[in-house]
Amino acid sequence: MVNINQINELAQSMGGHTQVKQKSGGNADDFGSILNSALEKTEAAEEGTQAMGLEEISAPVFELETLTSIVTGKTDKLLGMLETYAGQLENPEVSLKNIAPALEEINAKADSLLEDTRILGEDNSELKDIATQTVVTARTEYLKFQRGDYLT
Repeated sequence: MVNINQINELAQSMGGHTQVKQKSGGNADDFGSILNSALEKTEAAEEGTQAMGLEEISAPVFELETLTSIVTGKTDKLLGMLETYAGQLENPEVSLKNIAPALEEINAKADSLLEDTRILGEDNSELKDIATQTVVTARTEYLKFQRGDYLT
């Protein structure tokens, strides 16, 4: 408490007022000159560093499938499935119950191929004939299997 009392005594002896000395003779042009020099430095920095423009970004190449390539792919896949099916029929170790799901898939693929084949134009008549013959073969095998032609 002694220290606090000493501070209070000092404040009372000074009369309770503190004075702050201010600089006199300040010039308004001083601020303007400082501002101008700062602006000049900023402008010089901007002139030295110019931003490079963005270049065109090229998109990756997308290869869209044409209807012709879709029909060709589906026909090839269906022919492969029919070949596998024929191999299973010749194998005495494979039962008809095991072949049935594959034949159902063949029938579904044949339906899908037929839908796409109908859309093909006249300029693809040869592809259209091959795809149609493949669909007919797949459906014939499906009907034979359902009819029981392969029961022994």
